[in-house]
Amino acid sequence: MTEKGAHGGGDSGPPIAGDISTFPTDAELSRTLVASGRTASLSTLTESGYPYGSIVSYVTDDNGEPVILISDLAEHTINARINKKASMLITESYEGGDPLGQSRLTLVGSLSIISDSNAIRETYLKVHQHASFYVDYADFNFWKLSVQECRFVGGFGHMSWVTSEDYRNAEVDPLFENAAGIIEHMNTDHSDANLLYVQAFASLPECSEATMLGVDRYGITLRAITVDGPRMARIGFPSPLKSDEDARPAIIALLELAKSSL
Repeated sequence: MTEKGAHGGGDSGPPIAGDISTFPTDAELSRTLVASGRTASLSTLTESGYPYGSIVSYVTDDNGEPVILISDLAEHTINARINKKASMLITESYEGGDPLGQSRLTLVGSLSIISDSNAIRETYLKVHQHASFYVDYADFNFWKLSVQECRFVGGFGHMSWVTSEDYRNAEVDPLFENAAGIIEHMNTDHSDANLLYVQAFASLPECSEATMLGVDRYGITLRAITVDGPRMARIGFPSPLKSDEDARPAIIALLELAKSSL
């Protein structure tokens, strides 16, 4: 018998309040996490079969597949020329707290050199301007990780395998570049609005405090303080947002709707 409090057994936490159907899919979360990152831990296989990991800078192509720029002298290049199998770990940035509570993604696939790199070269240098010092060296080449499958972990108790097809077909969330600023603004200047959201839409009328944790095209995620302890709450927008410019009016409209419903 699993002991109470053991990981994977015993009493589970309270269910998420609100509309959980408005959460993005793990494929969408994966594509967005990759788009928001700039560096990753790449692992290749040495000639003797051991995994070798190191930090690399990357950009993505239209399918969300990472592209790196590395020298022929790099261990990863030496390994990939013998065995193309590789994986890339991309993690959500965080400040303080438990890093295991943050999102991370492992992309599993194969590395191959890009023969026609003119288009990706321009994209890469826009993101990694420092690479202009060595991008034209004869021994540097662009390599792409062709994704076969993905392992997404969204925090404790949230994990899944994402197929390469679902990953490539998923869209990057249009709010990802400005989400952190929106969250900070709402928590700093509009904590009263956060409280109204969970009271009106998450069936938590006795909630005394709420903090916004996330915002995406489909809605907002909040942490609510109730008499029974903290609860996660999910509030959906009436319709998905098409751009980050839609965020402010959508959040204001949601507030007006909350006020009218209480």
